[in-house]
Amino acid sequence: MATNGRAGQLKKPHDLTDLTFQRIHGALAHHESMDVEPLQAALEHRAPLLRRCIDGFPKPSTSSRTLVTSGIVTLRDGTSLQVEEEDKEIVWEISGHLDLDEVEALTLLRLFIFNEGLSKSQASTPALLLDALTEFYFEERLFAIRILGAMLRGKDNAADPYHELCTQIVSENLPRSQDFAREILKALVDRPIRSFPPSVTKDPRTTARWAKQNLKEQLCMLETFFWSTVAYSPDGGLVAGFFKAAGETNLGRVQKYEDLLLDEECSRLINDLMVLFGITGVQLLKLDKVLDDVLDLELATKQRYGYLASVEDVEQIHNIVANLPEDHSFSPMTLAWGCVVAKISRVAADDVPTEYQRFYALLNPPPPRKGRATFVEPQLSLGDSLVNRSLGLGVLPVLQSYLQSPIFSTSLAASLASTVTEPNNEQFRYIIKCLLMSLIDLVQVEYIEDYEGIVSVWTGIYGTGEMPVVASLCSEFWMRDVTTSVQRRSLLDLASSRFPVEVSPLLRLLRSVSGVGGLAELDSLEDEGDRAANRLLSAERVYQYFSQLQTFTQVLSPHHLHGAQALYDTRPDASLGYYYTNSRALRFPGGSILPVGSRGRVISTQGVIVVSWKHQHSGWDFILGVLEAIHSRQSAQTGTTRASRHLPRGMAKVTDLELEDIGMQTENEEELVADILDLLRSLLQRNLELAGEFVSRFKSRSDEEGLPVTGSDSPDLVQIILLILKDALLSSASSRGAPPTRVVAGALGVLTALLPVVPAAIWPFLRSLPQLFGDERQAGLTPHLLDAERAAGTYSMTLALLDLVGALFDEAFRMVLTHNRTLQSMKADVLLRALHFVHSEIWIEHISWKYAKVTERFEIGRKIGIIYAEVLKLSPPLAPQSRESVKAGPAVMSSTSTLGLLTQFILDTFLFKATTLTITPLISTITTSLDVYEALQRSLRYLDADGLVQLVDANLHLTQLVLSRKRASGVVRLTLLEQALFTGVSTTSQAFSARVLKLEPVDIIASLVKTRTFGPGIALEAIQLLCALCSSVSMTQPAPPAIVGHLVDPEGVAAAYVGSLADPYEDLDLRKAIWNFITIAVDTQPAFASLFVSGQLHSAGPETGRREGGRGRILTALEFARQTLANPALWDVTPSLHASALGMLDLVWQHALEHKQALTEVREDKQFWQDIASIAWRELGAPPDSVPGDFFDDDDEVRVGRNDAVSQWAYHATSKAHALHVLAIDLKISSPDGQSSSIPPASCIELLKVFQASQQLRKHVNEALYCSYDPHLHDQLQQSISTYFPAFTLDSVRSEPLPGQRSYGDHYMYQADVVHNWLMKSAKNNQEIARQATGIYTATCAANLNWSLTDSQIILLRSWKQLLQQSASWLKSTKGLEASVIDSAASTAKIVAGERRSGNVMRAVHAERLDMLQGLVNVAWQAPAGQIIDTTNFLPLLKSVRLLSLNEVFPPIESLRRYHSNFFHRPLLCIVYYCAQRAAEISASSHVGLDQRLTISTDISEISALVIDGLRYVFESMISSTAVVMDEDLQMLVAVFDKCTEPRIHSTPSAWLTRCQDVDLIRASLDLLARSNVSGLDADGSYDTKRAMSAQFILQFHIILARLPASTERLAHEGALAAYAKTNLTSLLEAGAVEPTSPSHNAEYSLGHRAWCNMLGVTTAMVNVLGGEGHFVDTEIVGFVQMCGAQLTKVLGWTSDAPMTLSHLDEIGLVIGLFHAVAAQSVEASQPDPAVADILRAFSERALLLLQQLNYALTHPNHLSTLLEPVTLEERTQMEKEDNALSIETTIQLLDERAYPVLASLVQKLLIIVRDIMSVLVIMSKADQALCYSDPLQWARHLAQVPADSKVSATGPASVGTLRDLAGFMLEVLRKLAKAGPTTSHPSPNLRSSLLASYDAQETQMTTFQAVEQSFLYAYTQLAATVHQPPVASPLTGRTDEQAMDIEREGIFSQSLAPGTMDRLRLMRQWKDLAVDLNLLAKDVPYKTGAGATAKLFFDEIQKSTYTLVQTLDRRMKGQ
Repeated sequence: MATNGRAGQLKKPHDLTDLTFQRIHGALAHHESMDVEPLQAALEHRAPLLRRCIDGFPKPSTSSRTLVTSGIVTLRDGTSLQVEEEDKEIVWEISGHLDLDEVEALTLLRLFIFNEGLSKSQASTPALLLDALTEFYFEERLFAIRILGAMLRGKDNAADPYHELCTQIVSENLPRSQDFAREILKALVDRPIRSFPPSVTKDPRTTARWAKQNLKEQLCMLETFFWSTVAYSPDGGLVAGFFKAAGETNLGRVQKYEDLLLDEECSRLINDLMVLFGITGVQLLKLDKVLDDVLDLELATKQRYGYLASVEDVEQIHNIVANLPEDHSFSPMTLAWGCVVAKISRVAADDVPTEYQRFYALLNPPPPRKGRATFVEPQLSLGDSLVNRSLGLGVLPVLQSYLQSPIFSTSLAASLASTVTEPNNEQFRYIIKCLLMSLIDLVQVEYIEDYEGIVSVWTGIYGTGEMPVVASLCSEFWMRDVTTSVQRRSLLDLASSRFPVEVSPLLRLLRSVSGVGGLAELDSLEDEGDRAANRLLSAERVYQYFSQLQTFTQVLSPHHLHGAQALYDTRPDASLGYYYTNSRALRFPGGSILPVGSRGRVISTQGVIVVSWKHQHSGWDFILGVLEAIHSRQSAQTGTTRASRHLPRGMAKVTDLELEDIGMQTENEEELVADILDLLRSLLQRNLELAGEFVSRFKSRSDEEGLPVTGSDSPDLVQIILLILKDALLSSASSRGAPPTRVVAGALGVLTALLPVVPAAIWPFLRSLPQLFGDERQAGLTPHLLDAERAAGTYSMTLALLDLVGALFDEAFRMVLTHNRTLQSMKADVLLRALHFVHSEIWIEHISWKYAKVTERFEIGRKIGIIYAEVLKLSPPLAPQSRESVKAGPAVMSSTSTLGLLTQFILDTFLFKATTLTITPLISTITTSLDVYEALQRSLRYLDADGLVQLVDANLHLTQLVLSRKRASGVVRLTLLEQALFTGVSTTSQAFSARVLKLEPVDIIASLVKTRTFGPGIALEAIQLLCALCSSVSMTQPAPPAIVGHLVDPEGVAAAYVGSLADPYEDLDLRKAIWNFITIAVDTQPAFASLFVSGQLHSAGPETGRREGGRGRILTALEFARQTLANPALWDVTPSLHASALGMLDLVWQHALEHKQALTEVREDKQFWQDIASIAWRELGAPPDSVPGDFFDDDDEVRVGRNDAVSQWAYHATSKAHALHVLAIDLKISSPDGQSSSIPPASCIELLKVFQASQQLRKHVNEALYCSYDPHLHDQLQQSISTYFPAFTLDSVRSEPLPGQRSYGDHYMYQADVVHNWLMKSAKNNQEIARQATGIYTATCAANLNWSLTDSQIILLRSWKQLLQQSASWLKSTKGLEASVIDSAASTAKIVAGERRSGNVMRAVHAERLDMLQGLVNVAWQAPAGQIIDTTNFLPLLKSVRLLSLNEVFPPIESLRRYHSNFFHRPLLCIVYYCAQRAAEISASSHVGLDQRLTISTDISEISALVIDGLRYVFESMISSTAVVMDEDLQMLVAVFDKCTEPRIHSTPSAWLTRCQDVDLIRASLDLLARSNVSGLDADGSYDTKRAMSAQFILQFHIILARLPASTERLAHEGALAAYAKTNLTSLLEAGAVEPTSPSHNAEYSLGHRAWCNMLGVTTAMVNVLGGEGHFVDTEIVGFVQMCGAQLTKVLGWTSDAPMTLSHLDEIGLVIGLFHAVAAQSVEASQPDPAVADILRAFSERALLLLQQLNYALTHPNHLSTLLEPVTLEERTQMEKEDNALSIETTIQLLDERAYPVLASLVQKLLIIVRDIMSVLVIMSKADQALCYSDPLQWARHLAQVPADSKVSATGPASVGTLRDLAGFMLEVLRKLAKAGPTTSHPSPNLRSSLLASYDAQETQMTTFQAVEQSFLYAYTQLAATVHQPPVASPLTGRTDEQAMDIEREGIFSQSLAPGTMDRLRLMRQWKDLAVDLNLLAKDVPYKTGAGATAKLFFDEIQKSTYTLVQTLDRRMKGQ
């Protein structure tokens, strides 16, 4: 058995086991929504029950019991139910207990479980279950009957949405109307006396329960009877039958079990039955027809229609009525029939048909004969007798009781939980109104003794109830009743004739017919439509009537009748006997003047003399005078007497009369004031035209003389209302009596109505009235009044106060443009005080107050929520930094600052400084909403339920706005409001007060969308709140809370949301909002995202998304999105939903790693990618024009004509953008490291189809480049605003929705409706300004349309950029790609360069376009190497790039200088980099002609100007700025400068070098370098890498310059070396303290060391260029070397025992390169400078030592493998992979670049250093010349530098033996490389490639061969020089080796020593061995792999020379 369920979870709405009669009735009565199709099916399936519901549900039967016993029961709707054994027992019990058919009992059980759920106690205790089922069954029986009435109403109302359905169901299933009515009538007579089954009567409690249910059913049946007879005139038999039944049942009071009907509810039911009997009896007589139509008895008898068709029926009815009990309860029916009879009796005798003659004579008997002396009273007709009888029975009090019953009061029915289905229905009130009008037509009201009673009935009919019901009655009274019969306004005339002696009756009567209904309805008045028109018409008629009163009634004071001061005289009159006249002109209160000699008719002389003056005056003037007098009396200001004022010449004095002088009855002044204020607020509320007329009329009141009424300081209407309010507030504190809450409420209501008309008069007073809202000095007096209302439980004043506060906010917002700064400051003060008051005194406490009507609680919460929400909605967003700035106070705040101040208060209240008391009203309402709503629905308290719906709507909206504002606040903590939404607050449910609920609001909010209990409107607000909650908590740190963890059934919620998406009949806005929520959840809620993507909370592998047990797939959001893509029709049908679905897919792909398993199947689905591609490559067509066009209404919103076209196009563009972005992300997922795999993903296949098609690619790219932005449109709009409304800014109405909630169209960017309201309010009555306001509103709509197009196009553009960025690596192997892409790039560049629109927006678009162009260039860059570049498209691209660099609309240099917020210089520089690189390749190609080369060179030269100017600006700016962006710009500019100055492009550097000279670029770079922190060390010794980066880029710039002689020369002439010497690196160089690694972080290289290396490179280049000119080397280079001597010594002093870093290795090579350049220049000099010779000599000594260390390292592989020390993490990681090199046997093995890529590169680098050292030594020793020596004397002059010793010392300098060993090692390398043959280069790890180049076998082979040549040459020459030297004594002779080494170290930088006079024979043998070794090695050189024939000749010469040397030594040894 199911144990849970909730109403609203409907899978199939027509299921008999799902849908209750209550839900069906709710749909028919429009309390909830349901489609026609399921409603029709539900009614048809229940037709058998509906037909017999009057008699009760079917009884138990054998056939039904057999069906249930079988275990399978098929219901009428086709549903097959399986009945378990345990269920059967329950069904038998239900059937027996309720006397119900078994199948119906089973259906009832399932229906109950589904809708109500089954608690554990009910499941375990059958008695509890049976009790709950009984209550549920009784409710179903009632609603089954009510459905009949609802269908009858729908059938009779052609405007009802279900009219056709109701007509069909009624005609097919119910008997003819009158027959059906007779059946009901029969049941009404039978039900009160029907006996209950024995099973019921055996228990008194059960019997009482059934008896009460019987009463309720009788009431429902009577309602059904009423509605069955409304639409036609019943026949006489039916009317007679009803009157007879009414008598027999005593109007429902005769009940068989009346002894058990003792509780209060039963009494109310009986009373409701009695009232409804009376109304129905009156309704059957159709008084409206009798009253207004001409009674044609002959026609009625001929047509046989209606109860008048048969005179027999009429006589029968008459006899029944005449014999009704003499009970006042029957008086309305008696009065109604009396009116009918009176109407018949007034028919002319000639028009009476024959059938009616006898009855007519009975009605009009002949008058009796009278004698001469007898008096015969006039005989009344039967009709008049019946009327008098009813009056005598007290028909007026009975009608009053009717009007005070739940039938005529929705609020009362709600508060009493009445069974009445349609309380206060318009038809009920119309019937009583017709009865009253009939009475007034027949009887003059003067003769009705119960004057107060008839006034009460009148005001009850017209002046109570909801406005929609009353407005039409009031309008009918003024437009029809009064014009039809003047008698019908006689009650008004009677009251006016007693005015102003009796004021209140006339005020009450006029207020009642003003069309507003009850005072509680003032807040719900409509502004448009027929009802509003009726109300306004009624108000206008009341105003006119009261403005032109024709009489003035006065009680004459005795002291004014006699004496010298007598004002009145009596005069005889023939007709009147006598009359009164005034002897002086009298001024009545209000200002009207009674002329002298006016006649006054005596009305009464009983006790006092009452005179009615025939005097036209205005009642409005009088009541204002009354208010003024009362105020004066209350404020004790009446002590002064007023002197008589004189009229113009010829007139007597005018005497002012006080209220006491006219005898006005003022026993209760408070009630009188309240009546006046109620009348005013009823007329003026939402009636601006009439309010304006009031204000203008009473602004400066004067009498007929044109003089002020009571003096020059007489207050006007607004002032007197404000004074009355102040008096009431003051009296509330001082008086011990009842607080004047009604007066305060009335005054507040009038002020609310007048505020839009006279705000300037109300605001200052409110500011000066601390008694209302309080101020910083006092709390105010209003809380005293609130306490009084709390005690009473009614809150009319509180609601009026909230209305005023809401009106104040509304006026302040709408009129924000019209008032000056002072008034704005005043408004801010008042509003803030009001907001503080409302929050502290009402908001935080109102949920704990007691309420007589719960609707008032809902209204209070709703009004406050709306106020808060309006502030947040209309105020501009507050930036985080501005939250403190708005505290400056209203005196210095602008109009928008007022809103900002209020917004800050609300955000502090609910968000930043929230407390539990603050948020509890908000959260508790949401938390308990479902339970309370269902309880109210079950109790038929629909009005209360509607109030709850409105409250929930307001609270949801407010919460959403508050959370939305958090996103912009920068707050990252979880606020109290967010915590409460997740965890809830403790609250007592209104529906179940006995239990305290601890609910989680977020689950309730989710359920509001899931169950749809409140309808689509609340569901929309709920889903938007969930979006805001997800968005706000996503910023929470450290981790946001998971919503899923707070949901009872998260899977059900997700499934329901997806189901709503899949429902095509669902509300479009709701479906879009659900898509938006899913998108946000995917982005911010991983667990929820898993539900929507896979259908499960946690991914479960490949089977994710399938139900357990194989019952089919779960429809997930991901799957439905795929279905959406697969349906091309949705592209045009619902473009917004299409875009939303793709947006969700976009976010899913962005989080693909989180849903990897769920997406695997989708990503492998080729059809999915075809669907994506079909959208991505779909043509959008030309965008529509953004000109608004005509306006039209769309769902109560004003829209412009182009709205649909523009929004559709924008959504299509967005869909396409999302599709492209999904493709881009999928490519990125497939290649996370940026390297494409061998197998492209399915998404790439679709991509290739377009990229390989040049025309298609160009078409799509050009489409993405289109921009609809119209600067002229926006400029014109801004100009119009600044001209006509300078205080208004568009930013103040910019909408700030959550991401995804903004909808394209005419309300996209700016709130156009707010613009219209504000501007039209500002225009007031100025037609020209109003016209301009309309124009600005139209232009705003156009701007919104334009922004819609523009933003969607920018989104599309950005998606293309992303796609291009991610596709580059996948497309690099595609043949012909570059040509296709360059074609599109050229087209793109041409479009971008041709743009002429300017402004910030176009600048942003320009930046996005350049990003896209950069993406195209990046794709082209990845093209396969070696392809011939086609210049056909490249040259146009280059030309357009040149135009872009010279663009005058968007100058790139301005972007570089940050003149604007949108920067685009970097993508442009990237594009230039590519173009320059390709230009260099093209220029170097042999396929390019001279003209093309010249064009390229010219374009690049012009582009270079931008780069050079940019460098110049950056150099200047960086002197004063250390921003990181400047370093980044400098780095990019230097890189681009490198490419633009490529020698391959320019035949001569003169063009760009001249530009550099013109802007003094080189000097600027040197100046900046001298000021830069080159070393990276601050003054305090700390290391700062950021500030040292700029020096690296400057030196890189110098390196670029140093590659060409001309620029190198310019660099040197500008003083580069001097600038280097000025840097802060100099001191470190002088101390030899520049280390390769960072001093602060050992895992980083030192920037100072890198700068030093760059300086070495530049210096070397300058030496190479300028070495032979002047004294550059002699002076500057020598000085540089001497300055850096310590650092140079340290570098060259490296030993193999010390580790080596890559940077140190690079430094060694650069130092050797410098000395190589110096040596080369010194050799060319005719006379080398001694200083140069000294430094070279010193270098050679250190170089020999270094060479020895290198020899050791190269010949010891295991040592070499540990030599290199990693610095960076990348180096360490790579070198750890090569640990197996520790067991290597020979160094040759390290040259395997696959196994040892780093070590192979290291060996290559060491060989290069060896080669360079040998080269320097060869140059310095002039070995090349010595090789050519033939004369021994020449050798004798050639000094040897290297000892001719075969011994190799690890600590000594290199010897010839060292050179021999090096040569042998290098020969092994050459043999190994020669044996390996040509190899394919494999990329080595990129370990700082500038320091350690990747291993290249060919490069290594060439380097080694060159080193071998140098080694042999140097070794031979050094050996030969030693051999040919004469014997010389050596300091080393006779010393030990250690002593000799010490001497060498001491003279290391002095001249080297030649061999000494050792044993000549031993030396010569050693020399011979060396020569032999060299000879043998030279024979083994694989020179064919080197330089070919030239190399062979060289080594042949070496062999020959060594051989000759050997022979020479042999001869010498023989000679020895």
